[in-house]
Amino acid sequence: MSDEKNDGAFKLKYLDPEKVRLFRMGDALRATIEGEMSCLRVVPMRMFPISIRSRYISLRDMKGNELGIIRDPDDLDRDSRKLLEEELQKRYFVPLIRRVRSLREKFGIVEWEVETDRGVKKFLTRSLHDSIEETKTGFIITDMENNRYEVRSYSDLDPRSAAILIKKV
Repeated sequence: MSDEKNDGAFKLKYLDPEKVRLFRMGDALRATIEGEMSCLRVVPMRMFPISIRSRYISLRDMKGNELGIIRDPDDLDRDSRKLLEEELQKRYFVPLIRRVRSLREKFGIVEWEVETDRGVKKFLTRSLHDSIEETKTGFIITDMENNRYEVRSYSDLDPRSAAILIKKV
């Protein structure tokens, strides 16, 4: 049975991981919550995509209605957990920046060329300060198309790249 909590403004519905089963039907992720419901197409969303990435996953239907929250995906059965991880990786594709090749600022637009764990990427951001969000150890850069790139730590970068970013950021 799910656990509902009400803080006065809205209800949080935590799903019992023992009753949640995820399946793949073609490209769609399907969820069955034993004794409660079955949804032919669900979209998993991280509630805290930067600060608590591995916990608190909201399952939503295609209209955006929340079915409930999975506190810890590790509590799901192995197959469901694997499918959930695959869907989250697709949804939250965030290349990891390993090296900054160039960083040029022109008229408030910043041109980036970086090497990532997914290859060389070129992207544009508005200003440096408006497009960078600090994390515990590094930061997330959001480009003008709302794609995100991660620098986990300055120490993960080569000395030249770290110097460029420290100077600019």
